[in-house]
Amino acid sequence: MEKYRLVQEHKGDGDDFLEPSTNCEVRITQQGKPRNYISYAMGLFADGSDTIVLKAMGRAINKAVTIAEILKRKMPLHQVNSLNSVEMIDVFEPLEEGLDTVTSRRYVSCMKITLSKTKEAVDPNDIGYQPPLPNTEMHPGDFHPLREAALIASS
Repeated sequence: MEKYRLVQEHKGDGDDFLEPSTNCEVRITQQGKPRNYISYAMGLFADGSDTIVLKAMGRAINKAVTIAEILKRKMPLHQVNSLNSVEMIDVFEPLEEGLDTVTSRRYVSCMKITLSKTKEAVDPNDIGYQPPLPNTEMHPGDFHPLREAALIASS
């Protein structure tokens, strides 16, 4: 493939999955830091959003699941997961004369995680529905007993 260069990359089937569904959407990438996504999502909830949507493709799916689990431990959230795949079409142009243009088709897995503060915003009968975690599994803040003890001792 060193005699070719990528000219065009576009999405085929499943484009509706990639379209923005709401303004409270977080698109997770493989390069982004989870802490930034968590802060952004918490900010959306703090600004009054009842529902946010996490979207990820390919290798970023495991990061999206991790972020959703962390958010669920910070506040009681209803979760609905949906999976899909999108056809990606890559067009390669030859760098030398006499070679043909090459088209490559591949399918990439996609995941959409809807997190909601209220049960009314999601369908509890959906196959991907998960209820909020019990209060015993919640860790709402970044409370660290040792750090708090050190602050009290220093004052």
